[in-house]
Amino acid sequence: MRLRGLTLAALALSACSDAPTPAARTNDAPPARTLDGPCPVTVPGGELPLPEPDFNYGDRSLAASIWPEGRLVAGTLPDGSAWAEINADGSIYAKLGWWRGVQVRLSIEGERLDAPAPPLRAHVPEGYGPSGFQATGLTFPTTGCWRVRGRVADASLTFVVRVRKRR
Repeated sequence: MRLRGLTLAALALSACSDAPTPAARTNDAPPARTLDGPCPVTVPGGELPLPEPDFNYGDRSLAASIWPEGRLVAGTLPDGSAWAEINADGSIYAKLGWWRGVQVRLSIEGERLDAPAPPLRAHVPEGYGPSGFQATGLTFPTTGCWRVRGRVADASLTFVVRVRKRR
């Protein structure tokens, strides 16, 4: 199964008719939008103060390329690619690109908001230098509504994503 690159296309996402509503700001990130409902997902977009065009949510200290409309779908897409893989234990693994504007190692944590679950597992490999682009691997133990927070120094960036398996 091929994983789609870090620039994600909007294939196989269910459309949502809910009107976006403002979300709380994190540090000096531009206001995010969330979609009302059982999982208030963060919707990326807008004018961002970033030097790199490939990241759709964040600020000059920390940014991420989050999944369109705040949804991560695991399983094979119609074109044969995938955004995320379903592991043998049922957990879901996805790559996520970050951009670091400060020279400190990135740490990532996450928790499920809609039900009890083990915490998110994050792999932040070395070898990307002290700042700039950072590839990561996130393992969501279950489907559901997840809050993800990345941190570098005193800057943090938080977003909410709905994780599901493609039927």
